[in-house]
Amino acid sequence: MQIAILESDLRALDRALELLSSAGHLCFGALTDKSLQEVLEQVSLDLIILDWSAPDAARYDTLRYLAKYRPITPIVLCVTSSTSNDAIVSGLNSGANICLEKPLSCGKSLTHIHALGRNSNSYATSVVS
Repeated sequence: MQIAILESDLRALDRALELLSSAGHLCFGALTDKSLQEVLEQVSLDLIILDWSAPDAARYDTLRYLAKYRPITPIVLCVTSSTSNDAIVSGLNSGANICLEKPLSCGKSLTHIHALGRNSNSYATSVVS
């Protein structure tokens, strides 16, 4: 799959890129919402992963844009244990398909990401820790 990852923490972005690339995915990293927009203009994507640990207004705008203009591209929210339930629910209601806890792991995280890729036309919205 071709995957874009929006993560504002460079170290976390590098870890996610390494994990997904080693699993055979072609990944594109973005540190800002604007740089994600540039990736979207250049490549066709199968999945988008958004840092949702503390979403701000720009991140909500990005999510709503993705849900509106890329409705068949699955969106994964990456949260932490300190992400509020309200932010998670709001993100899922704004167009995300699934929520995974950071850092992404080889086991559970990859399983859910691969499932989204296989079933991109028939995905369900859910929260996974």
